[in-house]
Amino acid sequence: MSDLLFNFTEWLRTTFLVDFSLWISDTSLSMWLVTHFWAIPIMQVVHILSIAAAFGAILMINLRIFGMAGMDRTFAETERRYTRWIWWALLTLVISGLGMITAEPIRELINPIFWIKMILVIVAILTSLWFHRGVMTKLSTGGAITSGTKGGAVFIIILWCVIMLCGRWIAYAPV
Repeated sequence: MSDLLFNFTEWLRTTFLVDFSLWISDTSLSMWLVTHFWAIPIMQVVHILSIAAAFGAILMINLRIFGMAGMDRTFAETERRYTRWIWWALLTLVISGLGMITAEPIRELINPIFWIKMILVIVAILTSLWFHRGVMTKLSTGGAITSGTKGGAVFIIILWCVIMLCGRWIAYAPV
């Protein structure tokens, strides 16, 4: 695994991302973020709180599938209640993430874990949308929650946990 990550990092160093990262680091916004010692930690806290809000909402929707939360509501009501939280949290994640990239572009953009995380985020969003639409369709037509449906819910929860792991790993991966 370490050889794969090393080779990925070496490849990233041959792409336009190095020059792009250097350009970003020379912008006035990047310099301002770096010179104000409180800016980066605040963005990191906002990012962490946003992933907590998104994951909490995702967890509540998926726990509803297991009958472990929100049993006083239908699945559609539960999803409607938490979907707003997810989208607002994702928007905040994008904004805070762009801020962190602006502050430390080389650490982020020349980091294979960052790109693995970004791919997993796209997969998680698309999978969650597809999966929850399928569950809503199934339940609205009188279908029952099956073990396959529960397996899908577990997969989504694990996928978001791996994304959070990658988020922490970015700080420790050599670039």
